[in-house]
Parts: sequence; structure tokens; C-alpha cells
Amino acid sequence: MPPVLRILLAGWFLAIGAQAIRKRDARLWQILAVSVVCVLGVGCVGVALKTAARYTTKYDLWLYTADTALGSPAFGMARLLRPTALFPLLVAVYEAMPMAMLMVYAAHLLRGGTPERVLGAFALNFGAGYCLYLLFPACGPEYAFASFPAARPGLQVLRTLPLLAPPNCMPSLHTSTALLACWFCGRWRWARKAALLNLLLTVLATLATGEHYLVDLVVAAPFSAAVYGVAQRAYGPAAAWLAVVLAWCGALRFGLAWITAAPGAFLCVCALTVLGAWWLSVRLGAAAQRGLVNQMEYNGAVQTPA
Repeated sequence: MPPVLRILLAGWFLAIGAQAIRKRDARLWQILAVSVVCVLGVGCVGVALKTAARYTTKYDLWLYTADTALGSPAFGMARLLRPTALFPLLVAVYEAMPMAMLMVYAAHLLRGGTPERVLGAFALNFGAGYCLYLLFPACGPEYAFASFPAARPGLQVLRTLPLLAPPNCMPSLHTSTALLACWFCGRWRWARKAALLNLLLTVLATLATGEHYLVDLVVAAPFSAAVYGVAQRAYGPAAAWLAVVLAWCGALRFGLAWITAAPGAFLCVCALTVLGAWWLSVRLGAAAQRGLVNQMEYNGAVQTPA
């Protein structure tokens, strides 16, 4: 576990535990219990990824080839940001991803939201994401290219690489987690602003650290939309977005000739994928919020004495 995350989690447990003892609020004890489960779950995923690293060959050259059609931005972002004072902050945000999940869950539990849907979404995000990692194992340019970020290598003959790093690249679960946090915070102005800032810093961090290619972030958008659809019980849109994710995996694996031949069209498809996932998920969140308000008003009317 990264040192930054250890420090943040220690402070989180101390703060929530002290408040739980002082206020004797069962919800705070529930947050502590979920926090423990979250830490254990993240640890289990880490162990599973380390195990998978030994038994998978990596498809980084496929992702790098697709990324060249987008300008290979990870190389440029790393060269630009690594010498700056912003880079340690980006690393801290990247390492502190579980804190975003816990804070969103706590906000929903304490402020009358849907904490069970938040919890289910983040659990599905990691469970399904791990399966996709095995479907398309890759590590990121930091591990695949010794020249990263100083120089971009030329296009190479496609072949799998025997890298020992964990195959936690495609799609970016850091990005999908940040997207889910944004969509679940849509009802609170200040939380929404904080979640949007977290998303921006996460996107910069995923590229500047060399942990991801840009195309990983693109595929994370429909993946998180599918997860969010399941959480909001909109199973039709969720299935459609899952189909989009699988179509992306197929295109990246077998359609690189068309991608590299028409980079402008590929860029447009990437933009439409991200914008479409964002638009639909915001609509789903607004509809879910209206349903929650209507249900609360109905319950209040039922409970009001005649």
C-alpha cells in the first residue's frame, strides 16, 4: 500500500472512529466497517494483480499503436509534468483513489443518498475491471518502454511482451472510479466540484506517471457508464455500454490497421465515446435523483397524520 494512502487511511479511521465514539451514531460505525472491507478488497485486488502478472503476456504494443493515432500524449505529459511541483500532487491523488470511494459513500450515507448503490457500483467497478484486465492484459508505457518518457519509440511489429508488471492498464480503473465519483456527487454542488477536480488530476496523473495510455482512459468512460447503469438499475443502457467496451477491445485487438489509417476519424470516435458516456450517465443520475425525491415526498405524505 502506498505511503500516501496509509497516512490518509490512518487519519480517516481516527477521525471517523473518534466521531463514532463521541456521537454514538450507528452510521459512523457502518462507515468504519465499510472502510475496513474496502481496504481488504483493494489489498485482495493487488494480490490478484501480482499473481496475474506472472501468468499473462502483455498487449502494450497494440495500445501504443492505437495511441500513436492520438499523438501518444502520455510521453508528452510525463515530460511536461514530471519536473514540476505538481507531479507529487498527481502521484498522491493517483495513490489515494480508495479515499475518493470512501468519501462518496460516506456522503451518501450521511446526507440521505443511496449508499447501497454507491457501494455496489465501486465493488462492480473493481470486480468487472479485473476481468477486463485479464481479457486485455497490459501494463502501461512506464513498464513497456525503457525510453519512457524521454523518447517515443517507433511503431513496432505487434507481439506480446513478457512484462512482469501487473496487467492493470486497460481500462483505467482510476479513471472509471473518478468518473463514478463525479456522477454520484451530482446532487451536491461542492462535492461535485471536488469530484471534478479529482477527475482532472486523476486524468493527468494516469498519463504523467506512465501507468496508462490515453486509449485506456477512453475505454474507461463506457465501462464506468455500464457500471453506473447497473447501479442505477438501468440495465438496458448498462448492457449497451458493456457492448461498447467489448467492441473497443475487439477494435484495439484486431482493427489497428483502420485506426492508424484514419487517425482523425479515430479521434472523433474517442470523443463521441467519452461524451456519450458522460451525457447518458448524467441523465441517469438526474432521473435517479428525481425518483429518490419523489419517493421521499411520497413517504412523507404517507406518514403525515390526517
